[in-house]
Amino acid sequence: MTDQHSTSDLVQDLLRRHRERLALIPERGEVQGGVYLRISEDREGDELGIDRHFEDLLSLFKARAWALDRRHVFIDNDLSAAGKRDRPNFLRMLGVIGQGELKVITAWMLDRFLRDRPDQLRLYELCEEREMLLSFARGSDIDMATPAGQMVADILAAVARGEIKVKGDRQRRAQEQAAQQGRRVGGRRPFGYDASGMVIEPQEAEAVRRAYSDLLAGVPLGQIAREWNAAGLRSGQTRWRDGPKGKRGEPSEWSHDTVRLVLRNPRNAGLRRYKGEIVAAARWPAIVGEEVWQAADALLGDPGRRSGGAGRAGQRMLTGVALCGVCGATVHSGRGEAARRGYPVYRCSQSTGHVVRQLGPVDEYVSAFAVARLSRPDAADLLTTRTGPDVTELRDEANALRARLDALAVEFADGSLTQSQLRAATERLRTRLKDTESQLADAGRASLLGPLLAAEDVAAAWEALDDHRRRAIVDAIMYVVVFPVGRGRRNFDPDTVLVLPRIES
Repeated sequence: MTDQHSTSDLVQDLLRRHRERLALIPERGEVQGGVYLRISEDREGDELGIDRHFEDLLSLFKARAWALDRRHVFIDNDLSAAGKRDRPNFLRMLGVIGQGELKVITAWMLDRFLRDRPDQLRLYELCEEREMLLSFARGSDIDMATPAGQMVADILAAVARGEIKVKGDRQRRAQEQAAQQGRRVGGRRPFGYDASGMVIEPQEAEAVRRAYSDLLAGVPLGQIAREWNAAGLRSGQTRWRDGPKGKRGEPSEWSHDTVRLVLRNPRNAGLRRYKGEIVAAARWPAIVGEEVWQAADALLGDPGRRSGGAGRAGQRMLTGVALCGVCGATVHSGRGEAARRGYPVYRCSQSTGHVVRQLGPVDEYVSAFAVARLSRPDAADLLTTRTGPDVTELRDEANALRARLDALAVEFADGSLTQSQLRAATERLRTRLKDTESQLADAGRASLLGPLLAAEDVAAAWEALDDHRRRAIVDAIMYVVVFPVGRGRRNFDPDTVLVLPRIES
């Protein structure tokens, strides 16, 4: 919270909300006091817990006739007592105490001050040195100027730390039990579900299903993010904006990384994860099948996968799919030279002297072939004949190969393997792992052709697709070989583009 929403803004908002109560408390007086506020969790960002604690402490100041300089209100919000992050305003408060500006420092309870022994020692040493009074809205005063007060402070601090540890252990055990039972334990609303996390939100769920299909069809995460943003969908993360009442949060737009997080989340397949491991079937309904999620997770978890949020916007329909008729390498798209300058072309990826063909006529010919094949009465066979391998076995094999790669590193470090042996074994295992991950990705593509096969007008549905999706469909149902043509030839000759069905029906 404090990383995104500055503490100075929090303080100003708090003082503004409580200006009537503050008007009853002087800023200068015989006893200058300070206020420390810390809330462990503030998921909604509305500081309601801070408001309640501040109200109680203002009542304490009024009853004791203490003065409160508005600069001496210190807030650390959304920082757990069991956490490891620094508390910037706790440290600032210690600096003010060290300068001798305060006689009393207040908190709602002692545990608001204390998170660990170093915090306790720093606070207590300063308060003893300055003969401070610690006062609490819920608890008795502690006079740090006396040995008795110091002893009480030590005892209460030990009790508070013990309670924090017991509470943490209890919460961890409850979370583990909930995970093993497939239950949800709260948190931010998951995309694709309502606030309870147990009921599917139809529009978002449909976007998630489409995203899995698109991902496995080769559509970049960046493009999926752009489409979600264009559709008005928003992520559960918060972006802070200036408003009439100070900074307030609003849902962030999607990015390459946030889409990745959604698609790698096993909850979409009705699976419960705990500490990085799948531990149970979830009690909420699945958005996609387990095999689809596993294929996507394997694809996104591949360290060799090209990253980046922009997506491959320059790729055309047959990029990386069609083959050069001279050498068999794949073709890529580009711009023609000389007489063809300005025209998009396909060219051999290996040699400039092989295939260079105007892109438009080739795409039109291949598209016509694809539409004709998908419009046939037996088009559904394209789905039924693509029987894939067992996804669970593939995933287990991939995990075993990764574990073996890790073990090789240990064996090399122990001297059991030479560098050449390590290199050879690693290369073999990585080749097998790449093949296994490729099969996993293929296993999730059954939904790729579904929308087209269900369309009343296949040609119109094809026309509505972008090149990423068309390329994936072409790759799934046909082989395309593009041959060179002589110079000066203007009319398209279908005999120079060979299209063969990948699946015989």
